[in-house]
Amino acid sequence: MNAFLIERLANDLKKVLDGCTLIDIFSTSISDIYLVFEPIVLKVSFYQGQAFFQIPDSEKLQKKNRLAVYKTLKGKKVNSVQCFPYDRIFKIKFKKGEVLTFHLFGRFGQVTHYRDGEWLESFPAKITKIEDEPEYSFEIGNKTVQDLKFLSYSEAESLQNTGFNDAGNEHKALMLRELKSKVLNQKLFLNKGEKKYTLDYVSEEQNIAEFDNVLDALDQHARLYISHQVYNQTKFSHKGKLTKDLSNLNKKLKSAERGLAELNRASSYKEKADLLMANMWQIEKRAKQVTLISFDGESEVIIKLQETLTPQANAERYYKKGKNESKQRNYAQKHLDQMTQKVVDKEIEIAAFDELESLKEIRKVSEMKDSQHQVRVPYRSTVVDGFEIRIGKGAKDNDELLRSHTTKFDLWLHAKDVSGSHVIIRNPGRKEIPISTIEKVASIAAFYSKAKSESLAAVIYTDRKYIRKPKGATPGLVKVDKEKMILVEPKQSVN
Repeated sequence: MNAFLIERLANDLKKVLDGCTLIDIFSTSISDIYLVFEPIVLKVSFYQGQAFFQIPDSEKLQKKNRLAVYKTLKGKKVNSVQCFPYDRIFKIKFKKGEVLTFHLFGRFGQVTHYRDGEWLESFPAKITKIEDEPEYSFEIGNKTVQDLKFLSYSEAESLQNTGFNDAGNEHKALMLRELKSKVLNQKLFLNKGEKKYTLDYVSEEQNIAEFDNVLDALDQHARLYISHQVYNQTKFSHKGKLTKDLSNLNKKLKSAERGLAELNRASSYKEKADLLMANMWQIEKRAKQVTLISFDGESEVIIKLQETLTPQANAERYYKKGKNESKQRNYAQKHLDQMTQKVVDKEIEIAAFDELESLKEIRKVSEMKDSQHQVRVPYRSTVVDGFEIRIGKGAKDNDELLRSHTTKFDLWLHAKDVSGSHVIIRNPGRKEIPISTIEKVASIAAFYSKAKSESLAAVIYTDRKYIRKPKGATPGLVKVDKEKMILVEPKQSVN
């Protein structure tokens, strides 16, 4: 609020409040304060730091969860309402030297309670303490338009265009008085801008209403401005979440496309097996690899061999791998189709959300999505040496952890020959995990097992890809290949 609008507000309040009793004064939140006078209720909302004034219906005031503030003012009569020309404050003065000063300095607005010039308390709470200042008279001096911070942009522009900066001091004072006189008697127009509602002295293209009374103008502006900002922020916040979700889905889609493309480019295991069977005579004993011409004669195929196996045994090894190859392609294609559909669904969801105009509908959608995101995970998580550690919460959770929350590049740990949690060292970046880190995590695995009370416990570990769940096995039971063992002291925390 600029100085002239504040002066208009103070003048209107003076007409209404002089001699009136403050029946009640309370807050219902950290940003709203209500002053209940006999003829009028004045609500001041500090939204985003700025003060907004409203005139709510006394019959519709919140009855519960009121917090009394400025208790000594309750029941006091108003002596006067004082404004300060060319400054952004006004005061409501009560009997016995008590004063409420409305400091309306942009984002540092507050209502402060003084008694005999001494600071008592401020609202909102925990805000900068402002000592009561002695009354003063404004001096124009050599001030320029840029020095008059209390003016609105349009008021400053008006003075600038009439040569204010180049005028003498007396002429400057006259120009400022004339501007003030004009503004104090102008109509106020509530306009809807592109991003917010504004209170202006001119009617814009999207004019909502016009006012002679500043209290009515401020009341309507506050209601529309705050509700519109809350609407925009709520919608923007949730739209940001949806956009982030879409971005993550597109990344997964591209990854799925790359994975399928790599599978399609690679020579199949079956083709390699067939080539080995057809060219056994060319393969030298104990060879580590062989280069053969493809069946179409258009390319060379490099085939890695196990030097300890015969050519036929190597071919059989590739035939065995080939059995799963079509499954991998089918899975990759299915995964790609799923990701494509998820991207389409998310784009449709965003388009539908953009069409919502009701704040109630936006909040409903937002709250529903937030509750959906609060999904229970089957593990507790910690960090050791920069690696994320996932610890299964129970037998069924152990299975879910392995099935849905690990990759083949992770490291799996479990206390040997006793029941306990499956523990995973996450390693999506395929880093080399130091043995010191494995020892620390092994201590955690031992603690979350039946061996936790032992002085030393055996813990086995292996790559996640060597863990299999036998068909029909009880929850938590797995088959382990290529395990290693380590002895550690069980510890709940190692950091």
